[in-house]
Amino acid sequence: MPKVLFICKQRQTEYGVSYGLLNSCRFLCNALKTLGVEGKVVSVIDNNCIDKEVHQYKPTHVFIEALWVVPEKFHVLLPLHKNVKWYVRLHSNVPFLANEGVAMEWIVKYDKIQKQYPNFFISPNSDKLVEALWKTRQIKTIYAPNVYCPHKYLDAKYERVPIDKSSDVLNVGCFGAIRPMKNHLTQAMASMIFANKLGKRLHFHINGRCEQNGENGHRNLVHLFAGTPHKLIGHPWVNHDEFMSLVKEMDLGIQISFSETFNIVAADFVTAGVPIVGSSEISWLNMWYKEPYPTDIDDIVLFLYLAYYGRKINLHSLNKLGLDVYNCKALDAWVDLLFY
Repeated sequence: MPKVLFICKQRQTEYGVSYGLLNSCRFLCNALKTLGVEGKVVSVIDNNCIDKEVHQYKPTHVFIEALWVVPEKFHVLLPLHKNVKWYVRLHSNVPFLANEGVAMEWIVKYDKIQKQYPNFFISPNSDKLVEALWKTRQIKTIYAPNVYCPHKYLDAKYERVPIDKSSDVLNVGCFGAIRPMKNHLTQAMASMIFANKLGKRLHFHINGRCEQNGENGHRNLVHLFAGTPHKLIGHPWVNHDEFMSLVKEMDLGIQISFSETFNIVAADFVTAGVPIVGSSEISWLNMWYKEPYPTDIDDIVLFLYLAYYGRKINLHSLNKLGLDVYNCKALDAWVDLLFY
C-alpha cells in the first residue's frame, strides 16, 4: 500500500499559523485513509529539513506542497531517495501564479528535472493548469486535486441553520486572506447594497490576514464602512473547528474571487448549511450560486437575493450535492495517481 508524506513550509506570520494549506493537506490525508492509504502531514522550516522527514517516515510518495523548494535542491534529494516518488503540488491557477515571481521559472526547471528523473513529477491541483501547461510549454503534469474531508465530514449530517438570526443585522462572511485576487471590496459593496435593500445593518466579517499587498484592500474596506451604520468585523486565524462555529453564525457567505482551484471556505459554508455565493471559478458550486460577473455589483446583489430567499426551500443543499460529486471524482484521481 502507498505511504504518503505531505510536506508544507512552516509559515508562522504576524497573523498566526497559516492554516489554509495545512488544512488542505489534512483533509486529503483523512480522505486517503478511507482508501486504506497511510498518510502524514508535516511542516518544516526550510528545504534542508526535507531529507530528515523522508528518512524517518519512509514514504512511498512525497508531496511538496506549493512552490517553495528551489529546483536545485531536488538534484540532491532525488538520488538520496531513489525508490520514492516525488511530486511538487501546485495550488494555484494561472491568474494567481502570475503574482508569484518565480512560478514559471521554477515550473520550467521542474520540467527539466522530471525529464531527467523518472520518479519526479509536477502535480497541479487544478485541471485547468494541467491543460494550460501542456498546451503552452508541453509540460506533462499529473492532476492531484483537493479533497474536502475534515475529520467530522464523513459522519456529519447536512444541517440547516436558522433563517434570519437577527431582525436588524445581516451577517455576511467573506473569509480568507485579503489578496487582490480575492475581490473583497466589490463583495463588500454588493453586501452593503443588499443589506440596505433588506432594511438591515450589515456586519461584514473578514479575516485580518493580508497577503500579496492585501494591505491596500484592507485599508479600502475600513474606509468603505467608516461613517456608515454598517460594520466591518475582523476575525483572527483560528483552527478549523473554531472556524466552523464562526461560519454557523453567518446568514450568508460570499467568495466571488477572480481565481480559485477549490476554495475550502466555500466548502465550509456548504457543510455548515449556510448559503454562499461564489464565483464561476468554484467549479463544484451549483449554477444558482455561481456569479459569472465578479465585477458587476448589481448582478452580485441579485445572486445574494437568490441565496437569501432560497434558504426557505433549502435550495442551497444543491451545493452539498455538488461538493459530494466533486469529492468522489477527486478521490478517483488520487486512486489513479497512487495505485497505477
